Amino acid sequence: MRKLHVAAAQIHAGGGMEDTLGRLARQVQAAAAVGVEVILFSECVLQGYDYDLTAESVARVAEPLHGAAADAVVALAVRHRLAILAGFVERGGTSVCDRVLVARPDGSRDVERKHALTGGELKAGLSAGQRERRRFEFGGVGCGIVICADTGIEGLVGQMKAAGIEYQFIPTGGGGKIQDFLHEADLRTPDGRRRYIENRPRVFKTEAILDKEEGQGMGWTAANAMGPVGAQTCHQGHCMIVDNRGVMRAQLPGTIVLEHLQDQMIHAELSFAG
Repeated sequence: MRKLHVAAAQIHAGGGMEDTLGRLARQVQAAAAVGVEVILFSECVLQGYDYDLTAESVARVAEPLHGAAADAVVALAVRHRLAILAGFVERGGTSVCDRVLVARPDGSRDVERKHALTGGELKAGLSAGQRERRRFEFGGVGCGIVICADTGIEGLVGQMKAAGIEYQFIPTGGGGKIQDFLHEADLRTPDGRRRYIENRPRVFKTEAILDKEEGQGMGWTAANAMGPVGAQTCHQGHCMIVDNRGVMRAQLPGTIVLEHLQDQMIHAELSFAG
């Protein structure tokens, strides 16, 4: 029986690179303290995912794979002896891509690239990656990285299984606009409570065991973006760890209450046959 200790973290990701890296470092340190081997952060966590994308805004925040931000994440992976998966907007030559940085404890780095780009991403000039997911090995377990809309790629789980992938990490944006959010005081009003209750199923699953059709026999760790980015975007957060039997092992509920958005981390030790 093989074991893999995984974590997912949600952090505010709209306060600039220095602030984001500080928040990321605190969650990595917490994960290392409990023996985590791989920690996942959200899509584009390093720069923040603003849904009002333009070619200019993307070019302004994009960084190379061997730039200062990626270097800082790799240094954290080495210092705390665990792998870090962190979404970022990568500039490489003339192309800009939505990627996930894979920073390993041996100091090496790699990337996975988003294939199923949204209309906004295409309009802003992002380049699509390959359809097939690559196999990354952590703790002797073959893993794939499926970035947000890539979960909708037809036949994806079959392709991953054929490639020897046993488990998936899913970094996502999350979505939402700042005008959709409540303040804590709004929960004292009937309308505020109604809006909160109606939104709750979007960012929290009450099931102890998820339907097999949802994961198609392959578990996942997912991390959504959290907090305000840009003028209108505000992400609700939400992290999940589900094992290959569909059992919900850990979950952070997202929220539309601004004062309830806080940096947090969940973790679980998963078992794999063989």
